[in-house]
Amino acid sequence: MVVNTTVTVDDETRRRLKRLAAVLDETQGRIVRKAVALYESQLNAKTTHRKVPRRVLEELERASTTIRGRDARWAKVSEVIEHAAIPLEEFSPASWGSED
Repeated sequence: MVVNTTVTVDDETRRRLKRLAAVLDETQGRIVRKAVALYESQLNAKTTHRKVPRRVLEELERASTTIRGRDARWAKVSEVIEHAAIPLEEFSPASWGSED
């Protein structure tokens, strides 16, 4: 059961939300849910950083180099993801859980 409630925001935020929803052809509620999911993931990322041992990083780099050398398509996709404006870890949680 879904219970609809209201949230009070200033006029500028409301206009931006309406405009974004129209551009993305999404409901305002879905835009807010995705924004909250993205914000939560950013907060979690900041608070859960653990130091990774250098040896692990070296092994991961060596494995990555080996795999990219064997599969050109994988290498290209990996490069696009690494150079994205928004890191994949920040972007993807905002769209997970949407089965539309």
